[in-house]
Amino acid sequence: MKMIPEVKLKSGNKIPKLGLGTWLIGGTRERDPNNDDESQIKGIRCAIDHGIKFIRTAQNYAEGYCEEIIARAIEPYEREDLFITSCVNEHSAATSKTLLIQNALESLKRLKMDYFNLYLIGGVNKNVSIRDIAEGLMYLLEKGYTKDIGVSNYRLKELNLMDKYTHGKIVYDELHYNLVIREPEVFDILSYCRKSKIILCAYRPLQLGQLAKSGIKLLEQMAKKYIKTEAQIALKWLISKKGVITITKALNPKHIKEDIDIFDWNMEKSDLKKLDKDFPIQLRLSDCTPPVRYFKE
Repeated sequence: MKMIPEVKLKSGNKIPKLGLGTWLIGGTRERDPNNDDESQIKGIRCAIDHGIKFIRTAQNYAEGYCEEIIARAIEPYEREDLFITSCVNEHSAATSKTLLIQNALESLKRLKMDYFNLYLIGGVNKNVSIRDIAEGLMYLLEKGYTKDIGVSNYRLKELNLMDKYTHGKIVYDELHYNLVIREPEVFDILSYCRKSKIILCAYRPLQLGQLAKSGIKLLEQMAKKYIKTEAQIALKWLISKKGVITITKALNPKHIKEDIDIFDWNMEKSDLKKLDKDFPIQLRLSDCTPPVRYFKE
């Protein structure tokens, strides 16, 4: 089993630089009655056995069934050896402080555990006060239901407010970020995170598999030079950035081994800069979650 490097959060706790995303485990937003639970449990255990202990789930994945599958998958392992993160949906399950707390406790029950390593709010609901959500997260933190708190899909203005209302307790912001999607760089979210000692976690690091395919000349050149795959080059570019970690959806043993192999070698700084500057497809905004223009403070 390989040891995945960890980075220190400003709370003093540590988080692995690579985690396992679990969207589509158990179904989509609805539970799949024909889901192959055993195969997915086997895949999760394969990831853990290869060194991936950071698992990211959410209460609205397959109507909570994803969390139940994860509970079954992690049963043989020591809780202290895992980094479990869950998230509450901002539209259906976090429309008030009370509802956020209620859903967090229900997630803990499904996961069969007493605490999260990290608990997140999934985005900004323009009809719900950020201060109210902050108070809910702080309650969970202060009562010991989570060791750390964070956010997902928070841009600069709302991140700044959430950081303020939690008195600097936000340790993590999860954003759509990869070689194609450059929003965290373009709009200074990454620089704010670095200044505030908030870890930025990149989701969709391979842009739904597009960066794992051949056809992009610069990626192909880098892959050939380092004798790696295009996916490994794209992931390496991300985790080489200060304050950036990532999560991937990998249950196939081949893909798991490929993902964790990004830590045993380095890219030349000149090549990383070339990917920064010359990658042929660069978009300023996420094509996954549009910005919320107006919201309640």
